Amino acid sequence: MPHAPECEEAPEGVPLLDVRRALDIAEKPGTQLCTLCGCAQELTPLRSFG
Repeated sequence: MPHAPECEEAPEGVPLLDVRRALDIAEKPGTQLCTLCGCAQELTPLRSFG
């Protein structure tokens, strides 16, 4: 599940993704985006432009 970098739910030590890579992951069927940190609100509109 992708998270924003400052999200408390993000696992420690995981490398940051650039926007393109995050969108590639978000496009995969069944991928859930974190709604606690705003990741879902930030990436969902961009997924439709992919």
